[in-house]
Formats: sequence, structure tokens, C-alpha cells
Amino acid sequence: MIKKLVLIAAIFLLPGVSLPGFSQEKPIRIDLSTIKTELRQNAISLGVTYLKSLDSLFTLQDILLAEKNALFQVTPEFDVLTGTEDAFSSVSARLSGIYMRFGDTLIDGVLTPNTARGFQTFPFSAGFETNNKFNVLNGIVEAGWVPWYQTQGNHKTPAWLKHTKFGLFVQAGYKFGIDTTGVTAMGGETDQSYEAPDHAILRTKGSFGIDTQSLFELSGVGVGIAGNADGWYDFLNNRVYYSVQGKIRFYLAGDKDRFFDFKYQKGSGAPNFNEGDQFGMGLTLMF
Repeated sequence: MIKKLVLIAAIFLLPGVSLPGFSQEKPIRIDLSTIKTELRQNAISLGVTYLKSLDSLFTLQDILLAEKNALFQVTPEFDVLTGTEDAFSSVSARLSGIYMRFGDTLIDGVLTPNTARGFQTFPFSAGFETNNKFNVLNGIVEAGWVPWYQTQGNHKTPAWLKHTKFGLFVQAGYKFGIDTTGVTAMGGETDQSYEAPDHAILRTKGSFGIDTQSLFELSGVGVGIAGNADGWYDFLNNRVYYSVQGKIRFYLAGDKDRFFDFKYQKGSGAPNFNEGDQFGMGLTLMF
């Protein structure tokens, strides 16, 4: 037990620790945007995300198994995107676990994770995905691999590369048949996937993201670039789906928990896999 507590404390005190990907110290994120939709309608888009960073999970109250050179953690995640008119929408709720492998080193005689090297993380989750009309409902389990090269002591990885993330995943599940009587979907709301109701789902997924943080300042406002690209291969229907999003970001606070984005998105992603596009601008708050 003492060894486990030392290991937990050592990682908890490391700066920059987070879930695989970019740091998100505050778990609740709200995005409010005005957008132009696929049907060229003016719409409001609202996004709400609940995602705990890894360092905030290292408490004795959480489900945690610590072993030599490995950690295991479980946490809930929620991600809701909705809007007016034919704005893209998606709702996902899942229980996510992460298994992490790392090397160790001695610091003042204490065995701690070696942050001079990257870590290997293996996330997995189980939950569901739907849209704001609830005319699509998928039960999904997912397992993947995400290298974590953002560790502070890792000087072999170029600084610019630490602003990126990528991962590979396998997804399986079932698409439930839903009574859509009286439900009309248009433009960016339509389900354009080839996954049939009451049939199995089997996909691979690749994800890449970049977040430069503040590259320079204009009158005290930091300016940066952020973007994500996701691609899926549908084995059962031999189809490829995608979603690409780019943002020019203006940081409104020194701790980067408030920012304003000009953004463009092509493809809605799961579960609709709509191929439309939308663009607009919005404010994000994290707390």
C-alpha cells in the first residue's frame, strides 16, 4: 500500500499530466457558437463535455489499481453536441478506462515513473452514441492505443510534436432499430451512415489532433490554432467516414480557460456520419 501511495503521489505531482492528448485541467467544458449549417441556415450550436484529466483522477476515492510500471483508472465521460436548425449533433455517454505502461527511475532513492520517456496508454470504453433527435442509437465498446509523448521530461520529442496527439481504435457494437415515425431530419441532421438498424457495428478509427496553444499575442490576447481529424473504416459495409475540424483560437484569459474560436467543420462524425459542412464562431468556457 505504501508503494502504491508513493507511486500515485509521484505522478500526481508531475506537471502537465492529463489523459492521453491535450491537458484539460477543468473537467466541464461548454461551447456556445453561432454557425452556418449545411442548408445555409443560421443556427446556434451548443456543446457540453465532461472529461476528467488524468491528474485529477489520482485520488484514493477513485477506482485505481497501481502496479509496478502500470496504472489502471476508470472514469465516466459525457459529450453532447446539439443545436438549432440542421446543426450537427451527437450525444455520447460512456464509462472509460485507461491502462498505462511506463518505465521507472530512482529520484532521491524513490522509485518513480520515468518522464524522460514516453508512456503507452491503452484506453477502452463502453457506452452509447446517439443524436439530438434520438432516432439513432448505437451501443459501442471501444479499445485503442494512444502514445503519450507529452511528458515534461521527454526532451527527445520535439516541442512542436508535443502539441499533437494521435490514436488508433477498434469499435464494435450494435445499432438499435428506433421508431422514427414523425421524425424529420434534413441537411446536417440526416443519418448518412451505411450501418443498418438492428445490425452489428464493426469499425476501426484513427484520430489526430493539434493544439498550438498561444503562438503570439495581439493586444494581450493569445492567438493559436487547433484542429482534429477523425477517420473510420466500416468493415461490415466497406465504407469510410470522416470528420475534420479547424479553429483559429483567441485566448481571453491567462489560464486559457476561456477562448473564442472561428471554426470550420467538414463531416459530423459518429453516429450520423453526415458529410456536410458548417462554419461559425463561438465562445468556450472551462470550469
